[in-house]
Amino acid sequence: EDKRPKIVPSGEINGFGGNDTKIDIKEEVYSSSQEDLVRKAQNDTILRRIPQGAEATTVLVGAVDFLEQPTIAFVRLAEGITMPSITEVPIPVRFLFILLGPKDIELDYHEIGRSIATLMSNTHFHDIAYKADDRKDLLSAINEFLDDSIVLPPGNWERQELLPIEELKAKSERIRNRKVKAQEKNKDKQQLIADEEKRLLAAAEGGGGKKPTGPLDRTGKWWGGVINDMKRRLPMYKSDITDGLNTETLAASLFMYFAALSTAITFGGLASDKTHNLIGISETLISQSIVGIFFHALCGQPLVIVGTTGPLLLFDEALYEFCKANGYEFLTMRVWVGVWQIVIALVVSAFEGSRLVRLFTRFTQEIFSALITLIYLVETAMKLVKVYKRNPLHAEYNFKNVTPPDIPATAVPVVSYITGNDTAEQSEVTTILSTIAENVSSIVTAIQENVTSTLATTLSTSETQVAAASDDGLLVPYDDLGPLNQPNTALFCTILTLGTFTLAYYLRIFRNSHFLGRTARRALGDFGVPVSIAIFVAVDYMIPQVFTDKLSVPEGISPSDPESRGWVIPWGPVPMWVPFAAIVPAMLVYILIFMETHISELIVDKPERGLKKGSGLHMDIVLLSLANTVCSFFGMPWHCAATVRSVTHVSSVTIMSRTHAPGDKPHIVDVKEQRLSGLFVSVMVGLSVAMAPILRLIPMSVLFGVFLYMGIVSMFGVHFFERLKLFFMPVKYHPPEPFVRRVPTWKMHIFTFTQAAALAILWGVKSSSFSLAFPFFLIMMVPLRQKLGSYFTASELNALDGNKPDVDPDNEPDFYEQAGMPS
Repeated sequence: EDKRPKIVPSGEINGFGGNDTKIDIKEEVYSSSQEDLVRKAQNDTILRRIPQGAEATTVLVGAVDFLEQPTIAFVRLAEGITMPSITEVPIPVRFLFILLGPKDIELDYHEIGRSIATLMSNTHFHDIAYKADDRKDLLSAINEFLDDSIVLPPGNWERQELLPIEELKAKSERIRNRKVKAQEKNKDKQQLIADEEKRLLAAAEGGGGKKPTGPLDRTGKWWGGVINDMKRRLPMYKSDITDGLNTETLAASLFMYFAALSTAITFGGLASDKTHNLIGISETLISQSIVGIFFHALCGQPLVIVGTTGPLLLFDEALYEFCKANGYEFLTMRVWVGVWQIVIALVVSAFEGSRLVRLFTRFTQEIFSALITLIYLVETAMKLVKVYKRNPLHAEYNFKNVTPPDIPATAVPVVSYITGNDTAEQSEVTTILSTIAENVSSIVTAIQENVTSTLATTLSTSETQVAAASDDGLLVPYDDLGPLNQPNTALFCTILTLGTFTLAYYLRIFRNSHFLGRTARRALGDFGVPVSIAIFVAVDYMIPQVFTDKLSVPEGISPSDPESRGWVIPWGPVPMWVPFAAIVPAMLVYILIFMETHISELIVDKPERGLKKGSGLHMDIVLLSLANTVCSFFGMPWHCAATVRSVTHVSSVTIMSRTHAPGDKPHIVDVKEQRLSGLFVSVMVGLSVAMAPILRLIPMSVLFGVFLYMGIVSMFGVHFFERLKLFFMPVKYHPPEPFVRRVPTWKMHIFTFTQAAALAILWGVKSSSFSLAFPFFLIMMVPLRQKLGSYFTASELNALDGNKPDVDPDNEPDFYEQAGMPS
């Protein structure tokens, strides 16, 4: 069908007589051509991008012979009317602009029509047009539009000479804000007096004026922030459940499960290595499940994902080395540290200490992020170096028929074969050893001493080693950590590490490419790390001939090292002073938990994310400290809000518009603020303990690749690293960033050098025997940042230490860049 206006004599319309011609708009049925079908399909596509309730503006211009001067009519209808063939798509027309004029004057009617269409596409002018009462209102709106417009004078402009559009928009916004503030200052004085009288009257009646509503506002009451968080969230508890009963939440839950599982496996495997299996995969998965269920059931901001993180892993390593050096029981010390955690959290929350999070500016966050990033990178390199030391590259690995010096030529190589699970091989070796021991015990002693000495020299290792023999007489050296001198192991581990990193990294780049559809690209980019782990675990599985160190995962629900520890950690015996001294490391680890949790919540609660149910800045830190206290009694890792995973979670439950016009930025339609996705992820992570046979197939070198990926991608979006590169670039090649254009170059370098010096101090503390104190030096970055305010203007600090500018939706940053913090 096609709706076209048909011109007919008026006498044919309902029998009306006369000679006037009228336009009868009615439907006329005719056979559709292929061109009509294509046009209809295009219109349907456009309709899907137009929001419900949209109304059109029709602009009609033309030149005629019977007019001597232009005539304009701007019409606003009382309600939208569908006018067939007036618009490309059948939506109601609310505004009409008609311009007719003579042909013999120098006016470009077409450009005038385009100008009106541009005005009506502007939000501010559009709103005024709906409310205007006369021509004066429209002219004022046009003048305001012109004042806010960016005008380039005539000239030969080149793109490199123009300011970036983001900076131009920022300048225009600053001009608008100044006008708004000026208007606010010129408000009616009588109205201000009336407001003051109302406030005084309310105070006299005990109302006390307006109560603070923001999460960082001070209440002046004991635990006032915690109480306000509870009051704010409790009425929404029912909606927190019902809002999660939809397919969007289910899809987000499945996505977040893989994201949370991959990081839990990575940090659990590294914790096992750092603590010599006292805390490993089992403890990490089970504790993340229990803490997650507890937190998401009671917290004030359920979109935050909790878990163990790199800084907490670093602190556990420092505490382990401290206890090992001083002869203290590591897990028992953690019990007392955990007990003090909840005490410190209650005291801080009583004085509404969470308000201090506003002091953690970008200056401190970037130093912290850079420290963790460097730790990830250096840790990966050191792990690979260790693999090369244990399995060096030799030209010859075949030690068959090699007779160590000073041993009779008739002597048989005597070995002790411990590694492996082949019962037949062990039985055969045991029989050989028994026979030799019974007949030539003196030769056995000489062989053991000389074999150990020879292998220590040949294999260039400082650890005590023993050799094992295979069926064909090959010597297989090993130590307490496993086999040594394995052929191809070092190179294969390097391939697994770099391969895991490379695939995950290029899937991240693929996220903003032009291949496939937007949804498919985003899915592959967001699942980059789990996909990389799965692929290279499969590669390792298909090449069993090359030895690689695997994750150590026990069967069922049991500790990682059942022989060294149980599930319940005893309080002692410890010296009397240890329970009191534990307050010092408890305060240090609380600094890390406080900083990571509150920064995560502030990032999640940014106004542009469109959250409506509020946050839980005061209450959530208390819940996490209580959960960590319980974890300490069971020898489980501590947890805090994970920044990257939290940003990932919020993005996955955010529904973007699909009805925006082509070329317009998508906007947030809704955010599913609910508890079910976090609960689902926590339960599934706990059930993943049953995947122990699969987890034992994961090589440690694959986790090193994930560590390398987290270190590299955490550098993106951190201005400190961007400014660090500018040290070695001529000024003419500096990018058009706000911290380049608004700050003198030498002052920018001083700011960067200050951060670099602070980072070097933190790295030195971390690498020393005082590594346990690195959170204290981290908190000292706050007064250092405050001191910089004496040497930089407010505008310069805003450019160097302010919020990030808006991003291009076509080049949307991934979750690491959005978070600005490592995982």
